Amino acid sequence: MKGTMKILLVNNSGIEKTLVMAEEIKKQLVQLGVEVKVENASMKVEGTDFDSIIVLGGDGTFIRAARQHLDMNVPMLGVNMGTVGFLSNIEAHELSEYLPRFLQQDYSIDERMMIELLIRRNGEIRQRSYCLNELTIKSKEGKILNLDIRIAGQGYGSYRGDGIIVATPTGSTAYSLSCGGPITDPELDVFIITPIASYLLAQRPLVIAADKELCLEAIGAADAFISMDGQLKVDLQPGDQIFVRKAAHKLKMVHLKPRDFFATVDNRLKRNKEEI
Repeated sequence: MKGTMKILLVNNSGIEKTLVMAEEIKKQLVQLGVEVKVENASMKVEGTDFDSIIVLGGDGTFIRAARQHLDMNVPMLGVNMGTVGFLSNIEAHELSEYLPRFLQQDYSIDERMMIELLIRRNGEIRQRSYCLNELTIKSKEGKILNLDIRIAGQGYGSYRGDGIIVATPTGSTAYSLSCGGPITDPELDVFIITPIASYLLAQRPLVIAADKELCLEAIGAADAFISMDGQLKVDLQPGDQIFVRKAAHKLKMVHLKPRDFFATVDNRLKRNKEEI
């Protein structure tokens, strides 16, 4: 790579140990001739001219960084400092060992589809965001919602129940799974539509090719909201339309260690079962 390598170091400012770790990693990288910028929840770094991103924290921090920096279209390494760390590839104590390989770009890339979401109100775009896991539409007061769905411009019908989830294959093991959705190979480009406590028993999860745009609209509801990856919430007004499509860029997840998706899912589910 020509010129000085530039790395964005994202950490979870809510965890004290990540602040210390971020400073230690920054010093190591600077000594190796790397230009480093540190970002946390209270201080967002401007600019997109980075060569890669290192994320310190748990899955929530990684998801937030993926959503905020997808447009950079650069490799992202997750370093687990949380509990589960399902999206991370290495643990915090392993970073010093793997850092030289990371700088030499001696790793594999796992590309993950992300959702681009647009909220249109009165014909104008009011919100544009990305989702790595899922978007969820529910009622703020727990009332039953009627959700109209169009797939590739064609009316599919309405879902009636507590809400609906539109997940990516990455998010298939998160909220969608707990609501009865299928575990989906992350190498696929699909949308997983999972009803939340459907009023009609015949309404089951759907798997839709991601080259088809979805349009969702809460019919006759004044108290609905949309949640993106469980981190961003936007109140919806009657008539708001939510357009869902595959993002132009895929998340480039760095793998410094071999990882089998289905084995990881199996181990995680077994561990959660043992902890209950």
